[in-house]
Amino acid sequence: VYVACSKRYKLNWFEKNLLESAEAAELNYSQEALVGVSVVDAVGAEAGSSKSLNKSPSSDNFWVPHNLQRQASLCHSEASSEASTPGSPRSPTPSQFSAPLSTQAEPLVRNDKQIVMTTTRPRVSSMHTKLDHTKIDTTLYQKPTDSRSSSEPEDLRGSIHLTLTYDPAAGILTVRLIEAQDLQARDFSGTADPYAKIRLLPDRSNVWQTRIHKRTLNPVFDEDFVFEVRPATIGRRTLEVLLYDFDAYSRHHSIGGVKIPLSYIDLSERVTVWKGLGPCSEQDAKAELGELMVSLAFLPSAERLTVVVIKARNLRVVDDTRTSSDPYVKVSLIHNGRRYKRKKTSVHRNTVSPVFNEALTFDIGRDTLSRCRIEFCVLHDSLLGPSESLGRAMVAADSEKHFFNEMLTSKTATAQWLPLTDPE
Repeated sequence: VYVACSKRYKLNWFEKNLLESAEAAELNYSQEALVGVSVVDAVGAEAGSSKSLNKSPSSDNFWVPHNLQRQASLCHSEASSEASTPGSPRSPTPSQFSAPLSTQAEPLVRNDKQIVMTTTRPRVSSMHTKLDHTKIDTTLYQKPTDSRSSSEPEDLRGSIHLTLTYDPAAGILTVRLIEAQDLQARDFSGTADPYAKIRLLPDRSNVWQTRIHKRTLNPVFDEDFVFEVRPATIGRRTLEVLLYDFDAYSRHHSIGGVKIPLSYIDLSERVTVWKGLGPCSEQDAKAELGELMVSLAFLPSAERLTVVVIKARNLRVVDDTRTSSDPYVKVSLIHNGRRYKRKKTSVHRNTVSPVFNEALTFDIGRDTLSRCRIEFCVLHDSLLGPSESLGRAMVAADSEKHFFNEMLTSKTATAQWLPLTDPE
Protein backbone atom coordinates (compact mmCIF):
# COMPACT_ATOMS: atom_id res chain seq x y z
CA VAL A 1 0.00 0.00 0.00
CA TYR A 2 2.87 2.43 0.93
CA VAL A 3 4.62 1.84 -2.39
CA ALA A 4 1.44 2.38 -4.35
CA CYS A 5 0.53 5.56 -2.52
CA SER A 6 4.05 6.98 -2.73
CA LYS A 7 4.12 6.46 -6.50
CA ARG A 8 0.65 7.92 -6.86
CA TYR A 9 1.22 10.98 -4.73
CA LYS A 10 4.86 11.58 -5.74
CA LEU A 11 5.74 15.31 -5.96
CA ASN A 12 6.34 16.73 -9.37
CA TRP A 13 9.24 19.12 -10.19
CA PHE A 14 7.21 22.27 -9.52
CA GLU A 15 6.20 21.10 -6.03
CA LYS A 16 9.79 20.09 -5.27
CA ASN A 17 10.96 23.53 -6.34
CA LEU A 18 8.45 25.22 -4.07
CA LEU A 19 9.44 22.98 -1.17
CA GLU A 20 13.16 23.76 -1.62
CA SER A 21 12.40 27.49 -1.82
CA ALA A 22 10.49 27.31 1.43
CA GLU A 23 13.35 25.52 3.16
CA ALA A 24 15.86 28.14 1.92
CA ALA A 25 13.66 31.00 3.11
CA GLU A 26 13.25 29.36 6.50
CA LEU A 27 17.04 28.95 6.77
CA ASN A 28 17.58 32.63 5.97
CA TYR A 29 15.01 33.62 8.51
CA SER A 30 16.69 31.53 11.21
CA GLN A 31 20.08 33.13 10.42
CA GLU A 32 18.64 36.64 10.84
CA ALA A 33 17.29 35.68 14.25
CA LEU A 34 20.62 36.05 16.05
CA VAL A 35 21.43 36.12 19.68
CA GLY A 36 20.57 39.70 20.48
CA VAL A 37 17.81 38.25 22.65
CA SER A 38 18.66 37.76 26.30
CA VAL A 39 16.64 34.58 26.85
CA VAL A 40 17.79 31.78 24.55
CA ASP A 41 14.92 29.48 25.50
CA ALA A 42 12.29 32.00 24.37
CA VAL A 43 14.00 32.34 21.03
CA GLY A 44 14.28 28.59 20.80
CA ALA A 45 10.60 28.22 21.52
CA GLU A 46 9.65 30.51 18.64
CA ALA A 47 12.02 28.65 16.38
CA GLY A 48 10.57 25.34 17.61
CA SER A 49 7.05 26.37 16.59
CA SER A 50 8.13 26.44 12.98
CA LYS A 51 9.96 23.15 13.20
CA SER A 52 7.05 21.23 11.79
CA LEU A 53 6.96 23.60 8.82
CA ASN A 54 10.66 23.03 8.18
CA LYS A 55 10.35 19.30 7.80
CA SER A 56 10.13 17.80 4.39
CA PRO A 57 7.42 15.16 3.78
CA SER A 58 10.08 12.99 2.27
CA SER A 59 11.96 12.89 5.58
CA ASP A 60 8.97 11.32 7.52
CA ASN A 61 9.03 7.61 8.17
CA PHE A 62 5.23 7.32 7.85
CA TRP A 63 2.69 8.05 5.17
CA VAL A 64 1.05 11.52 5.06
CA PRO A 65 -2.18 12.19 3.17
CA HIS A 66 -1.79 14.06 -0.04
CA ASN A 67 -4.03 16.96 0.96
CA LEU A 68 -1.89 17.68 4.05
CA GLN A 69 1.29 17.59 2.03
CA ARG A 70 -0.26 19.86 -0.54
CA GLN A 71 -1.41 22.31 2.14
CA ALA A 72 2.00 22.39 3.80
CA SER A 73 3.73 23.08 0.52
CA LEU A 74 1.31 25.91 -0.25
CA CYS A 75 1.98 27.46 3.16
CA HIS A 76 5.67 27.33 2.48
CA SER A 77 5.21 28.91 -0.92
CA GLU A 78 3.22 31.81 0.57
CA ALA A 79 5.96 32.42 3.13
CA SER A 80 8.63 32.38 0.43
CA SER A 81 6.71 34.67 -1.95
CA GLU A 82 7.48 37.62 0.33
CA ALA A 83 11.25 37.09 0.04
CA SER A 84 11.72 35.73 -3.53
CA THR A 85 9.91 34.81 -6.66
CA PRO A 86 9.00 31.14 -7.35
CA GLY A 87 11.77 29.13 -9.01
CA SER A 88 14.58 31.51 -7.98
CA PRO A 89 15.42 31.25 -4.30
CA ARG A 90 16.90 34.39 -2.82
CA SER A 91 20.58 34.22 -1.92
CA PRO A 92 21.65 35.89 1.28
CA THR A 93 22.95 39.43 0.89
CA PRO A 94 25.81 41.01 2.75
CA SER A 95 23.41 43.10 4.79
CA GLN A 96 21.89 39.95 6.24
CA PHE A 97 25.23 38.94 7.64
CA SER A 98 26.27 42.34 8.89
CA ALA A 99 24.80 41.75 12.31
CA PRO A 100 26.87 38.75 13.37
CA LEU A 101 30.16 40.39 12.35
CA SER A 102 31.85 41.47 15.54
CA THR A 103 35.14 41.15 17.27
CA GLN A 104 33.77 38.49 19.66
CA ALA A 105 32.28 35.08 19.07
CA GLU A 106 28.43 35.17 19.08
CA PRO A 107 26.11 32.18 19.33
CA LEU A 108 23.80 31.62 16.39
CA VAL A 109 20.40 30.07 17.32
CA ARG A 110 18.97 27.65 14.79
CA ASN A 111 15.30 26.74 14.62
CA ASP A 112 16.10 23.26 15.94
CA LYS A 113 17.53 24.72 19.20
CA GLN A 114 21.14 24.09 18.17
CA ILE A 115 23.64 26.79 19.28
CA VAL A 116 26.53 27.38 16.90
CA MET A 117 29.55 29.50 18.00
CA THR A 118 30.89 31.55 15.11
CA THR A 119 34.24 33.36 15.12
CA THR A 120 34.63 36.29 12.82
CA ARG A 121 37.92 37.33 11.25
CA PRO A 122 39.33 40.77 12.08
CA ARG A 123 38.73 43.46 9.58
CA VAL A 124 41.51 43.87 7.04
CA SER A 125 42.33 47.24 5.58
CA SER A 126 41.74 47.61 1.92
CA MET A 127 44.72 47.30 -0.39
CA HIS A 128 43.91 50.80 -1.58
CA THR A 129 44.12 52.28 1.91
CA LYS A 130 47.06 54.64 2.42
CA LEU A 131 49.74 53.13 4.66
CA ASP A 132 50.82 54.80 7.88
CA HIS A 133 54.63 54.78 7.76
CA THR A 134 54.82 55.44 11.51
CA LYS A 135 53.41 51.97 12.19
CA ILE A 136 56.02 50.14 10.08
CA ASP A 137 58.81 48.38 12.00
CA THR A 138 61.83 49.31 9.92
CA THR A 139 64.10 46.95 11.87
CA LEU A 140 62.46 44.01 10.12
CA TYR A 141 63.78 45.22 6.77
CA GLN A 142 67.34 46.07 7.78
CA LYS A 143 70.07 43.82 6.41
CA PRO A 144 72.22 42.16 9.06
CA THR A 145 75.67 43.70 9.18
CA ASP A 146 78.89 41.85 9.84
CA SER A 147 80.57 43.28 12.90
CA ARG A 148 83.95 42.42 11.46
CA SER A 149 83.38 43.88 8.02
CA SER A 150 84.43 47.41 8.94
CA SER A 151 87.13 46.71 11.51
CA GLU A 152 88.56 43.29 10.69
CA PRO A 153 91.19 42.88 7.97
CA GLU A 154 90.40 40.87 4.85
CA ASP A 155 93.55 38.75 5.23
CA LEU A 156 92.72 37.52 8.72
CA ARG A 157 95.66 35.81 10.41
CA GLY A 158 94.13 35.09 13.78
CA SER A 159 92.74 37.15 16.64
CA ILE A 160 93.90 38.45 20.02
CA HIS A 161 92.10 39.00 23.30
CA LEU A 162 93.24 41.76 25.64
CA THR A 163 91.98 44.18 28.29
CA LEU A 164 92.80 47.86 28.81
CA THR A 165 92.73 49.63 32.19
CA TYR A 166 93.65 53.29 32.56
CA ASP A 167 94.29 55.21 35.76
CA PRO A 168 94.13 58.92 34.83
CA ALA A 169 95.29 60.07 38.28
CA ALA A 170 98.52 58.10 38.04
CA GLY A 171 98.79 58.31 34.24
CA ILE A 172 99.20 54.51 33.98
CA LEU A 173 97.78 52.38 31.14
CA THR A 174 97.78 48.66 31.92
CA VAL A 175 97.47 46.29 28.98
CA ARG A 176 96.73 42.67 29.79
CA LEU A 177 97.34 40.38 26.83
CA ILE A 178 95.19 37.35 27.54
CA GLU A 179 95.40 35.06 24.54
CA ALA A 180 95.59 34.64 20.79
CA GLN A 181 93.54 32.27 18.67
CA ASP A 182 93.72 30.66 15.22
CA LEU A 183 97.19 31.93 14.34
CA GLN A 184 98.70 31.08 10.99
CA ALA A 185 101.03 28.11 11.08
CA ARG A 186 104.30 27.54 9.32
CA ASP A 187 103.87 25.95 5.92
CA PHE A 188 106.05 22.94 6.68
CA SER A 189 105.30 22.20 10.35
CA GLY A 190 101.64 23.10 10.82
CA THR A 191 102.39 24.87 14.08
CA ALA A 192 104.29 27.90 15.43
CA ASP A 193 106.25 29.21 18.40
CA PRO A 194 104.50 32.56 18.86
CA TYR A 195 105.34 35.53 21.02
CA ALA A 196 104.03 39.11 21.03
CA LYS A 197 105.53 42.57 21.10
CA ILE A 198 103.50 45.50 22.42
CA ARG A 199 104.23 49.20 22.13
CA LEU A 200 102.38 52.48 22.36
CA LEU A 201 102.82 54.53 19.20
CA PRO A 202 104.18 56.96 18.14
CA ASP A 203 106.89 55.95 20.64
CA ARG A 204 108.51 52.96 18.94
CA SER A 205 111.34 52.61 21.43
CA ASN A 206 109.43 51.33 24.46
CA VAL A 207 108.60 47.77 23.43
CA TRP A 208 107.34 44.97 25.68
CA GLN A 209 107.69 41.31 24.75
CA THR A 210 105.87 38.22 26.00
CA ARG A 211 107.24 34.79 26.65
CA ILE A 212 107.65 32.38 23.74
CA HIS A 213 105.03 29.62 23.55
CA LYS A 214 106.17 26.43 21.90
CA ARG A 215 104.20 24.56 19.23
CA THR A 216 100.78 26.17 19.54
CA LEU A 217 98.45 28.26 17.41
CA ASN A 218 96.33 29.29 20.41
CA PRO A 219 98.78 30.66 22.98
CA VAL A 220 97.57 31.84 26.38
CA PHE A 221 99.79 34.74 27.49
CA ASP A 222 98.14 36.21 30.62
CA GLU A 223 100.79 38.92 30.92
CA ASP A 224 100.45 42.55 32.01
CA PHE A 225 102.31 45.50 30.47
CA VAL A 226 102.39 49.02 31.87
CA PHE A 227 102.78 52.29 29.93
CA GLU A 228 103.10 55.76 31.36
CA VAL A 229 100.88 58.15 29.41
CA ARG A 230 99.33 61.45 30.44
CA PRO A 231 95.55 61.97 30.13
CA ALA A 232 96.12 64.93 27.79
CA THR A 233 97.97 62.77 25.24
CA ILE A 234 96.33 59.37 25.55
CA GLY A 235 93.80 60.20 22.84
CA ARG A 236 96.65 60.59 20.36
CA ARG A 237 98.29 57.27 21.18
CA THR A 238 97.82 53.98 19.32
CA LEU A 239 98.35 50.55 20.86
CA GLU A 240 100.21 48.19 18.52
CA VAL A 241 100.44 44.44 19.04
CA LEU A 242 102.72 42.39 16.77
CA LEU A 243 102.99 38.60 16.82
CA TYR A 244 106.07 36.74 15.64
CA ASP A 245 107.04 33.12 15.16
CA PHE A 246 110.25 32.34 17.01
CA ASP A 247 113.06 30.76 15.00
CA ALA A 248 116.29 29.95 16.81
CA TYR A 249 118.31 29.70 13.59
CA SER A 250 117.19 32.75 11.61
CA ARG A 251 115.23 35.98 11.81
CA HIS A 252 111.88 35.57 13.47
CA HIS A 253 108.91 35.44 11.10
CA SER A 254 105.97 37.81 11.32
CA ILE A 255 102.55 36.28 11.96
CA GLY A 256 100.40 39.41 12.04
CA GLY A 257 99.58 42.56 13.93
CA VAL A 258 96.91 45.07 14.86
CA LYS A 259 96.80 48.76 15.71
CA ILE A 260 94.17 50.02 18.17
CA PRO A 261 93.69 53.83 18.31
CA LEU A 262 92.88 54.75 21.90
CA SER A 263 90.83 57.76 20.80
CA TYR A 264 87.97 55.39 19.86
CA ILE A 265 87.95 53.56 23.20
CA ASP A 266 86.20 54.69 26.38
CA LEU A 267 88.86 54.16 29.04
CA SER A 268 86.71 55.36 31.94
CA GLU A 269 86.33 51.70 32.89
CA ARG A 270 88.02 48.42 32.11
CA VAL A 271 87.67 47.52 28.43
CA THR A 272 87.80 44.04 26.90
CA VAL A 273 88.88 43.91 23.26
CA TRP A 274 88.85 41.16 20.61
CA LYS A 275 90.74 42.15 17.46
CA GLY A 276 91.66 40.34 14.27
CA LEU A 277 95.26 40.20 13.15
CA GLY A 278 96.17 41.48 9.72
CA PRO A 279 99.42 41.47 7.78
CA CYS A 280 102.20 43.65 9.17
CA SER A 281 103.83 46.48 7.31
CA GLU A 282 107.07 45.80 5.52
CA GLN A 283 108.98 47.42 8.36
CA ASP A 284 107.19 45.49 11.08
CA ALA A 285 107.27 42.21 9.13
CA LYS A 286 110.96 42.01 9.92
CA ALA A 287 111.31 41.41 13.61
CA GLU A 288 113.25 44.33 14.99
CA LEU A 289 116.55 43.38 16.55
CA GLY A 290 116.70 46.38 18.83
CA GLU A 291 118.88 49.46 19.07
CA LEU A 292 122.24 50.35 20.57
CA MET A 293 123.15 53.76 21.96
CA VAL A 294 126.81 54.75 21.70
CA SER A 295 128.88 57.88 22.06
CA LEU A 296 131.98 58.63 19.94
CA ALA A 297 134.73 61.14 20.69
CA PHE A 298 138.09 61.54 18.96
CA LEU A 299 140.95 63.50 20.46
CA PRO A 300 143.34 64.47 17.62
CA SER A 301 146.15 65.66 19.87
CA ALA A 302 146.33 62.33 21.66
CA GLU A 303 145.23 60.32 18.61
CA ARG A 304 142.71 58.54 20.76
CA LEU A 305 139.21 57.33 19.97
CA THR A 306 136.86 56.92 22.92
CA VAL A 307 133.79 54.74 22.36
CA VAL A 308 131.22 54.75 25.14
CA VAL A 309 128.65 51.93 24.93
CA ILE A 310 125.77 53.46 26.83
CA LYS A 311 122.84 51.04 26.60
CA ALA A 312 120.73 48.84 24.35
CA ARG A 313 117.00 48.23 24.13
CA ASN A 314 114.54 45.71 22.72
CA LEU A 315 117.13 43.05 22.02
CA ARG A 316 115.84 39.76 20.70
CA VAL A 317 115.68 36.57 22.73
CA VAL A 318 117.66 33.59 21.46
CA ASP A 319 116.47 31.00 23.98
CA ASP A 320 112.81 29.99 23.68
CA THR A 321 112.74 28.90 27.30
CA ARG A 322 113.51 32.43 28.53
CA THR A 323 112.19 35.94 28.11
CA SER A 324 115.59 37.62 28.13
CA SER A 325 119.20 37.25 27.00
CA ASP A 326 122.70 37.72 28.38
CA PRO A 327 124.03 40.45 26.08
CA TYR A 328 127.38 42.12 25.70
CA VAL A 329 128.88 44.37 22.99
CA LYS A 330 132.03 43.86 20.97
CA VAL A 331 133.54 46.93 19.23
CA SER A 332 135.93 46.41 16.32
CA LEU A 333 137.91 48.75 14.06
CA ILE A 334 138.03 47.35 10.52
CA HIS A 335 140.80 48.63 8.24
CA ASN A 336 141.30 47.35 4.69
CA GLY A 337 138.86 44.52 5.25
CA ARG A 338 140.43 43.15 8.40
CA ARG A 339 139.76 43.76 12.06
CA TYR A 340 142.40 46.17 13.20
CA LYS A 341 141.52 46.38 16.89
CA ARG A 342 138.68 45.02 19.04
CA LYS A 343 137.35 45.35 22.58
CA LYS A 344 134.21 44.23 24.39
CA THR A 345 132.01 45.15 27.32
CA SER A 346 130.99 43.06 30.28
CA VAL A 347 128.05 40.65 30.11
CA HIS A 348 124.66 41.68 31.52
CA ARG A 349 122.50 38.77 32.57
CA ASN A 350 118.77 38.26 32.05
CA THR A 351 117.85 41.44 30.21
CA VAL A 352 116.87 42.68 26.77
CA SER A 353 117.54 46.33 27.63
CA PRO A 354 120.95 46.39 29.27
CA VAL A 355 122.64 49.56 30.52
CA PHE A 356 126.41 49.31 30.01
CA ASN A 357 127.90 52.80 30.44
CA GLU A 358 131.34 51.46 29.58
CA ALA A 359 134.08 53.40 27.78
CA LEU A 360 136.41 51.64 25.35
CA THR A 361 139.50 53.51 24.10
CA PHE A 362 141.51 52.93 20.94
CA ASP A 363 144.83 54.54 20.03
CA ILE A 364 144.60 55.44 16.36
CA GLY A 365 145.66 58.28 14.10
CA ARG A 366 143.23 60.58 12.34
CA ASP A 367 144.15 59.45 8.81
CA THR A 368 143.80 55.79 9.71
CA LEU A 369 140.54 56.39 11.54
CA SER A 370 139.07 58.21 8.54
CA ARG A 371 139.57 55.03 6.48
CA CYS A 372 138.28 52.67 9.17
CA ARG A 373 134.88 51.24 9.84
CA ILE A 374 133.63 51.00 13.42
CA GLU A 375 131.64 47.82 13.96
CA PHE A 376 129.33 47.17 16.93
CA CYS A 377 128.28 43.58 17.48
CA VAL A 378 125.76 42.71 20.19
CA LEU A 379 126.06 39.09 21.27
CA HIS A 380 124.42 36.68 23.67
CA ASP A 381 126.80 34.96 26.04
CA SER A 382 125.97 31.28 25.86
CA LEU A 383 127.38 29.33 28.78
CA LEU A 384 127.25 26.00 26.98
CA GLY A 385 128.53 27.04 23.57
CA PRO A 386 129.72 29.87 21.35
CA SER A 387 128.17 33.30 21.63
CA GLU A 388 125.17 34.02 19.40
CA SER A 389 124.81 37.28 17.51
CA LEU A 390 121.84 39.47 18.41
CA GLY A 391 122.51 42.22 15.87
CA ARG A 392 125.08 44.49 14.31
CA ALA A 393 125.57 48.21 13.64
CA MET A 394 128.21 49.98 11.52
CA VAL A 395 129.59 53.54 11.57
CA ALA A 396 131.78 54.55 8.64
CA ALA A 397 132.16 57.03 5.82
CA ASP A 398 129.47 55.15 3.84
CA SER A 399 127.26 54.12 6.79
CA GLU A 400 125.93 56.57 9.35
CA LYS A 401 128.01 59.14 7.48
CA HIS A 402 126.78 62.17 9.42
CA PHE A 403 127.59 60.52 12.75
CA PHE A 404 131.03 59.46 11.49
CA ASN A 405 131.95 62.93 10.17
CA GLU A 406 130.74 64.60 13.35
CA MET A 407 133.00 62.30 15.35
CA LEU A 408 136.04 63.45 13.33
CA THR A 409 135.26 67.17 13.47
CA SER A 410 133.51 67.74 16.79
CA LYS A 411 135.48 68.50 19.93
CA THR A 412 132.80 66.99 22.17
CA ALA A 413 131.32 63.53 22.42
CA THR A 414 128.31 62.77 20.26
CA ALA A 415 125.70 60.13 21.26
CA GLN A 416 123.24 58.43 18.92
CA TRP A 417 120.95 55.43 18.71
CA LEU A 418 122.04 52.88 16.09
CA PRO A 419 119.51 50.35 14.75
CA LEU A 420 120.73 46.77 14.83
CA THR A 421 120.62 44.70 11.65
CA ASP A 422 121.16 41.07 10.78
CA PRO A 423 124.71 39.87 11.21
CA GLU A 424 126.58 38.78 8.13
